[in-house]
Amino acid sequence: MTRPLTGCRVLDLGIITAGAATAACLADFGAEVIKIESASYRDPFRRWLSPKPIDAADDLPPFFRATNRNKKGLSLDLKQAAGRAAFLRLVANSDVVVENFRRGVMQKLGIDYAALKEANPDIILASISSQGETGPDAMYVSYGSTLEAVAGLSWITGYQGGDPVITGVDMNYPDQVVGLFATSMIVTAWLARKNGKGGAHLDMSQRELTSFLSGEAFVAASAGVSPARQGNADTPFLLQDCYRAADGEWLAVTVNDDQQARLASLLNDLPGSASASASASASTLQLDASLRKWSAARKAVDAAAALQQAGIAAAKVLNGAEVLQGEGKLWRHALQRLPAGNMVKGFPHQFEQAAMEITTDAPFIGGDTVDVLRQVGGFSQEEIAALLAQGVIEIAPPAPSSSAAPAALT
Repeated sequence: MTRPLTGCRVLDLGIITAGAATAACLADFGAEVIKIESASYRDPFRRWLSPKPIDAADDLPPFFRATNRNKKGLSLDLKQAAGRAAFLRLVANSDVVVENFRRGVMQKLGIDYAALKEANPDIILASISSQGETGPDAMYVSYGSTLEAVAGLSWITGYQGGDPVITGVDMNYPDQVVGLFATSMIVTAWLARKNGKGGAHLDMSQRELTSFLSGEAFVAASAGVSPARQGNADTPFLLQDCYRAADGEWLAVTVNDDQQARLASLLNDLPGSASASASASASTLQLDASLRKWSAARKAVDAAAALQQAGIAAAKVLNGAEVLQGEGKLWRHALQRLPAGNMVKGFPHQFEQAAMEITTDAPFIGGDTVDVLRQVGGFSQEEIAALLAQGVIEIAPPAPSSSAAPAALT
């Protein structure tokens, strides 16, 4: 069994998470992915969490590694006519182009869907944008924060009586989820192409996707029920929140209505907690206050164990280091290690008979320029030398840890 995109070649113009992570998923699915940057347009993730200059030959920041592992690297300046011509030669021998530029950039560069289709009638263009290809907001600059606002997610996120809340760069919800959904759309288009349906231009709006995933709240609002921000609480449950334990750690607890008496009985084993009546009529406020007092008298792991023993859902809130300690026990695929041992984001799912794996680190700038131009575009030694002399391409030296000879034109 082969993976779904084995034999598929992807030209990746994506950056940061939305575009680059989509292309990384395609690589996981078996595609050959070629990441394209230039001297005037680097992926901003090359500088995130890095103290070194963006072009440092020995530096690949963790965010960049996470969204660009399993890819080849080509440095090609699309702002130059020769660079665009070279790109279209690559398109002629490729299957998918992924981009998440601001709307209008592809047209301005002369590589919009019409131009790509002229170079390759069966090309699949996956356009990932904040607001979609059309509509009154299509040309607006957006970030995850503003997308969560206009999609309605911030409207329902936050604490009771408090302000709207956005997920921020550590999560950036619209970017994270679009990579998964975009991958499924591209795989579907690729399989349709293999069945003779031709290419396609896929228009993926992060705003619309985020609204879809928050849709239940909008349906309720359309019926005249306006959801209120509840923080960690959730209407179907008697109690749901995080409680601080004696060791300063936190405990997440969810209690169903039919567990009220069970919880009240458990809480009564705390000396002096008479307010936690064993009666099923104990108020929610009483139970919440008593649970906070009860948790504050125990270590988080002990409190979680006691609640679980009583059949109540509870778990210690793990920090990053504790999550990593669960490698191979609590999780297997979510995070993976590069051949050199660096940890990066892994896979949201896995194939049993054709396992996804991370075989190569993210590319250094221009690390595969010569090979890509030769093997995909059919460029001669003289043509590559001319592009290099014109500043259209960059050719990177080998990584400092590599003993391989520098890429040569001979």
